[in-house]
Amino acid sequence: MKYDYIIVGGGIVGLSIAYHILKFDRSKSVLVLEKRYVGSGASTRNGSHFRVHFWSEENVRFAVKSREMILRIGSETGWNPIIMLGGYLWLICSEDILRAYEETNRRIWSRYNVPVKFLDISEINKLFPYINTDGFIAGVYGPQDGKLHHDFVTFGYYYGFRKLGGKVLEYTPATKVLFKDGSVYGVETPKGVIEGDNIVVAAGDHSKYIMSIVDVDLPLVNERKELWVSEPVSLFIKPLIVDLRSDSMGLYIAQSPRGEVMGSIDYPKVQEDLEYNVSLDHFRMFSRLAIRLIPTLKYLRIMRAWSGSYVMSPDHSHILGRDDEWPEGLYVATGYSGHGFMMAPYTGYVMAKYLLTGEIPEDMKPYLPTRFKYKKLIKETMVIG
Repeated sequence: MKYDYIIVGGGIVGLSIAYHILKFDRSKSVLVLEKRYVGSGASTRNGSHFRVHFWSEENVRFAVKSREMILRIGSETGWNPIIMLGGYLWLICSEDILRAYEETNRRIWSRYNVPVKFLDISEINKLFPYINTDGFIAGVYGPQDGKLHHDFVTFGYYYGFRKLGGKVLEYTPATKVLFKDGSVYGVETPKGVIEGDNIVVAAGDHSKYIMSIVDVDLPLVNERKELWVSEPVSLFIKPLIVDLRSDSMGLYIAQSPRGEVMGSIDYPKVQEDLEYNVSLDHFRMFSRLAIRLIPTLKYLRIMRAWSGSYVMSPDHSHILGRDDEWPEGLYVATGYSGHGFMMAPYTGYVMAKYLLTGEIPEDMKPYLPTRFKYKKLIKETMVIG
């Protein structure tokens, strides 16, 4: 059988694209290839939160629309993701940082109807009494942001896609993209060649490798991230908390809908290591910084840990679509730089529209891979973790 679309990658991005293609046009044949099991990569190795607050207007606009889709995903797929709008809380340690948030709130966030709230130390102590506020001068609270259960979003798209007639092959890696006379015609797998008119590479930290087979050098770097998860306890940490002190190594702490306290730091910087390892050195540094911020955490028992990849692009923003110099019918959706889960719903929407009509949606245009060639980078630096 020859498919209209082959999606390489069975994570939330690939599944969202596949689902939306069939949602818009059930006459199409769509196949998803996953090298392990559905959701085995970053889709189930993430902090399970979503936000709309970024430094760049492009990412704010994209995230606002993705959030709208997240909020109705339970009713659409029948899988309740247990959404809790606990917000994000950035703890500010200098006047310069505070002014940057105030300016972005005035210039971008308020215009998109997602203004933040500025809290003084007394307000932080009242709202979040478990935080040790020593060393901070203020807080920035984004009430529109939230948490959910990532599995139910991923598998909502998975079963929704299959219900619409889509097919998924697990443990079937695409080892090579095949093309002839300037156009793709399928992929090679250990199970044989699978033919398709269009190939979408949404393979997370393996996207760069897959594209390199057709001599496309995506400017991506894989960075390993580790995260520690506690035993479930009564819910007491409402927002995802970001410690912006320079010696906090990008510390963030949150609590899942199930009550697990989780968090991480940006240490050590490990690149291009696709082995999902964790280290006691990371735990030692994380626990010290976490207890400094929330002293009661010293009584928690850590139950497990995992690691995954941030697929980093030069401007910390995703890469969608294609370059006309590539083989005809070859597309990508990757490079989310830690924002893939929250951006996946709207990615599926815009990519499906593009694949079906050939017309690039306005919100997708800033993310084309040609922006690196033409030096039209998105100015994004708000990467958490």
